[in-house]
Amino acid sequence: MTNSNNNHEKTAEDYKALDRLYLHPWVAERLRCINYDLVEHIHQMLVSDPAFSEIYGVDLQSIEHLRQNDNSLRKLLGTPFLMLSPSLPSVEDWRCFVDDTATTVAVDELRDSMPDNRDALTTQAIQHHNRQFLDIVLTVANMSVLSAPLLGMTPELVRYLGSLPSYKLRTALERIRDLPLFCWRFRSSAFWVEYTAHDMNADQVAHHIMATTPFRASELPHSAMWTELRLGRDTHETYAAALMAHGCRSSTAATLFRLPQSKTRQMYQAIHGKRSICGNLPTSLQWFVDKPQHRLHTTVFIWLYRAALTMNANTPQALIAAADLYANLFPREGLLAIDRACSLTRRMGADTRLTIAPCRECGTSYVVANNETKIEMHHSFVCPSCDGSLLPRTTTRGRKRRNENATGK
Repeated sequence: MTNSNNNHEKTAEDYKALDRLYLHPWVAERLRCINYDLVEHIHQMLVSDPAFSEIYGVDLQSIEHLRQNDNSLRKLLGTPFLMLSPSLPSVEDWRCFVDDTATTVAVDELRDSMPDNRDALTTQAIQHHNRQFLDIVLTVANMSVLSAPLLGMTPELVRYLGSLPSYKLRTALERIRDLPLFCWRFRSSAFWVEYTAHDMNADQVAHHIMATTPFRASELPHSAMWTELRLGRDTHETYAAALMAHGCRSSTAATLFRLPQSKTRQMYQAIHGKRSICGNLPTSLQWFVDKPQHRLHTTVFIWLYRAALTMNANTPQALIAAADLYANLFPREGLLAIDRACSLTRRMGADTRLTIAPCRECGTSYVVANNETKIEMHHSFVCPSCDGSLLPRTTTRGRKRRNENATGK
């Protein structure tokens, strides 16, 4: 009698599920639940004392509007990124509690801004949600090479917190007492204008996630060399299978991992139950900046890829992790095929025909053209969010009709 375990056929999700390169569904769900819990906690604190608005970075009117706009809130929470940022953003801020040293300016300012008339229930609520916040931080920090963008923290802080033993963290929490460890992540006026004007879409959410993470794509390492890797055949096949599970063609996987195409075709068939697409691979440089949505999706992928490199992932690991989180961010609206994404990372690592420049309005780094077809001036570049290109089409058409009516056209 055949053991049923031997008959188990791996699914595409099984091939994707590599350690630290895959956001497990239960982790994503925990992030979403924590978001709801902590936002509700902030609301309760603001109701009890509006003075907490300075600490949490959001006022009562805004947080109530946030909770009332169900469609936009679901879109925001549908992406497994924390909507909160750390109130203490640097390693030095945390060290003073972990090692019981002199407090930093950030700690002193946070302590001074706390309302004086705090009762026991308020203290208990803050301490309980501090533990929730730190628990999800440690979970994500130890399970993903993309924990920094997921948590809205610097890679240095994620590495530090993830390396601490549990007893030191417990002691630190006792010293922290009732200082709130988190605040609202999306604090720019542009976020609230877009949120209140209409239902947000996934592209707008992605922009604000990048804009509120304390590092830019331009500040991260450009590339890691494939030729420096000394990976065994089994590892090559494992990484190739993961990329193909994310949609990479068998021919691309064969080239990247130096495997026979006959082998990668068989692997693709086993993963997807169908043959890999044939034909020419996408090679256009212009595609990446041709449309505002293309530029946004291109930038998100290269930002995630480089963030993974910062956390010591090698090139294939960074590609797999970026492809996985990109798919979580755009579960239905993804525009960047993994084959095109592989081409993007190689080209941006090899030359400057595509480069990174900050938006002159919000400072968020985006991919810009710097080639014979199109040259974009860095000093005058405005990102798709700031020029309104990411707004829902109905909103854009409605605005155009209102302008025409106002001018009598």
